[in-house]
Amino acid sequence: MRASDAPRPPQLRALSFGELSEGSRSLLEPNTDIYGLRYADIRAERLDLGKGSVVNGSLFSDVVVDELVFASSRLVETRFQQTAAPVVRSARAAWRDVEFDGGRLGAIEAFDLDARAVHFKGCRISYLNLRGSKLLDFCFTDCVIDELDLLQADAKRVSFPGSRIGSLTVHNSKVADFDLSGAELSSVSGWTWLGGATMSEEQLMFLAPQIAAELKIRLA
Repeated sequence: MRASDAPRPPQLRALSFGELSEGSRSLLEPNTDIYGLRYADIRAERLDLGKGSVVNGSLFSDVVVDELVFASSRLVETRFQQTAAPVVRSARAAWRDVEFDGGRLGAIEAFDLDARAVHFKGCRISYLNLRGSKLLDFCFTDCVIDELDLLQADAKRVSFPGSRIGSLTVHNSKVADFDLSGAELSSVSGWTWLGGATMSEEQLMFLAPQIAAELKIRLA
């Protein structure tokens, strides 16, 4: 591949936090504003920061909840370290400079997400629903994603270094600088919508039977 043909990588910057104040648990509710706060060792059935909440310049570490909610909220320059949540609800939210560093996340409902500069690192994700989302500068590093749904998504400068994807769906999506070459792929649905993506020769050889079946190609 010529240098000019190489996909442009996600443009990410490491988040740097100054001195953060300890956050009050009373602020952890819908339609709230959290600025420059630190939260640690959260144990709860439900952590709800939805319905218009704004979380900016904050750090959450060691969060264990049954349900994590950011629906219709805005996350800016915020990091989540070692988060465990079987259900994450973030539909119609906006993320800017957000990191998820370690942890296990079950079903993430993030359809119609507007996201820029997002980094998942060392996370285990069961199902990530990004249907209809707009993604720019998105990176999954050393992650395991059982099912990734990008139906009707607009995804630019996205990469998956060292990650494993069980099932990828890209029907009716738009991709550009979408680099799958660093991922281990098991199955892909919607091959005809991957124009503009980058894959390795080994990936194409491994997935050739699936491509042929989906495109109804008869093998002689």
